Amino acid sequence: MNTIVSDRDRRLARTRVPFDLIVIGGGANGCGIGWDAALRGLRVLVLEKEDFGWATSAWNSRLIHGGLKYLEKYDVRLVRESLREREWMLRAAPHLVTPLQFVLPFYARNAHSKSVLRTGLVAYDALSPDKSTPWHRVHSPEQTLDIVPGLDADGLQGSGTYYDGQVPYAERLVVETALAAATAGAVVLNHARVDDLRVEAGAVTGVQFTDTVSGTRHTVSARAVVNAAGPYVDEVLRSLGTRPPMMGGTKGTHLIVDDFPGAPVGSALYYEALTDGRPMMVIPWLGRYIIGATDVRFEGELDRASVDAEELRYILHETNRVIPTARLQPADVLWSWTGVRPLPHQASGPTGDITRRHVVHHHAKDRATPVAGLFSVIGGKLTTFRALAEHVTDDVLRHLGSSPRKRPTLTRHARLPGAQVLDLDRFAADFRGSSTLPAGTADRLLALYGTRAATVAAGAALDPALARPVDGTTGVLAAEIAVAIEQEAAVTLADIVARRIMTGLEADLGRSSLEAVASVAGELLGWSADDRERQIGAYFVSIEKLTRTSAVAEAS
Repeated sequence: MNTIVSDRDRRLARTRVPFDLIVIGGGANGCGIGWDAALRGLRVLVLEKEDFGWATSAWNSRLIHGGLKYLEKYDVRLVRESLREREWMLRAAPHLVTPLQFVLPFYARNAHSKSVLRTGLVAYDALSPDKSTPWHRVHSPEQTLDIVPGLDADGLQGSGTYYDGQVPYAERLVVETALAAATAGAVVLNHARVDDLRVEAGAVTGVQFTDTVSGTRHTVSARAVVNAAGPYVDEVLRSLGTRPPMMGGTKGTHLIVDDFPGAPVGSALYYEALTDGRPMMVIPWLGRYIIGATDVRFEGELDRASVDAEELRYILHETNRVIPTARLQPADVLWSWTGVRPLPHQASGPTGDITRRHVVHHHAKDRATPVAGLFSVIGGKLTTFRALAEHVTDDVLRHLGSSPRKRPTLTRHARLPGAQVLDLDRFAADFRGSSTLPAGTADRLLALYGTRAATVAAGAALDPALARPVDGTTGVLAAEIAVAIEQEAAVTLADIVARRIMTGLEADLGRSSLEAVASVAGELLGWSADDRERQIGAYFVSIEKLTRTSAVAEAS
């Protein structure tokens, strides 16, 4: 096994030339903007302070959905956009995004009556006439209990079933979008923290950033800068001086549990909490279940957002109410995650009333300190990242004196790197038939990499050292670690485990194979023994907030 020479230095060297656009933030929105803008011919640099898909883009319900609940707010435009983008995602990344059936129970106790919910399902179908998923169906109480036998039968009036999309590995969706941006010509850098916005004569001229891998600082010029840092938008703007907050994020906490008595099989449950009427979910996910989520204003340190005692009680209580046989206790929670939704600042009122639409703020229009060429993205959903990117690039092009009509988006008909065939099922069948890998390993590679599974398999075939599995449970190959480093810009152990090979989403958060993964990565990256220990230690620090559930339960 030979040490891999990363192209990071080459990418850093490319930052010495001026860009048309710098995008701050490497989540789904930031990478999507980089992809769209690069395909339209702009010279683009994307800077992410940690890793692609490191924060909000991963810590959500892992759904690609039309937003059924937004119909309650009569936001038909957002629902239509979301449903259109859901359909695009099912086509553009079918290895990562798959249809999932949802069961919506009708209860006499609900704030929304059976007739209102049925009307909502009809409207949901009507707003997506071009969809590839089945239309909704309505079921009697008896039929509903056949689908979800553990459901509370008291006051059950029936249910509706409908389909949305699920993205089990949301992190890889972002990584593939970053790869798409790079393939289109963008310079894409993770572990590149923006320290300062450079402004001259009332116009943005670029940024200063620190490469946190080497510690070196860099100054980059650009004609426009987009602040797509999600909940960190206000932090990026600090160098402009004191200003009213633009971001008013809310916490969304999810608990991860093993299979439990009464859990829905093959379907997700979407129901109304008795405590406050909030929509709640029980979602099958990688052999386990995601339950939640909360929607609570958050004003603390963003990097430390995690479950609290009230959220823990609330989610378990509501789950046990709708599925009485569950009897879930804090000890049943494997771990949890909390994402901070990047919503517009709204100091009071119900959090559910805060719009989920995105807003592109033009700082040229600021009254106190106008800055031409600077844009901040507020809001946005994982489902609609492509549409948001199209909108932002249109605005940037206008600022640069170009017409979006003359340089239209190309992403509407594009596919992500792992879906570069028209028939992924046929590709998968051929791959399984020709592969010498164990069937489980082949299936796993297809689920994570799609058509790029062939690249991983080819690497394993060329080097016997890369063909060996490094994790007995998942069958992860050493070749995947090589691909993560050589082709997917991974530079830390956490990058590899949590957002490339995905062992970080196993029940033990990847602990059992951590030493083996660190050993292979260390060989490829030239880590010393001390480097490996530091990387392992840093990974444990990175998952501390995910494992706070037991401490929270004991403290409460």
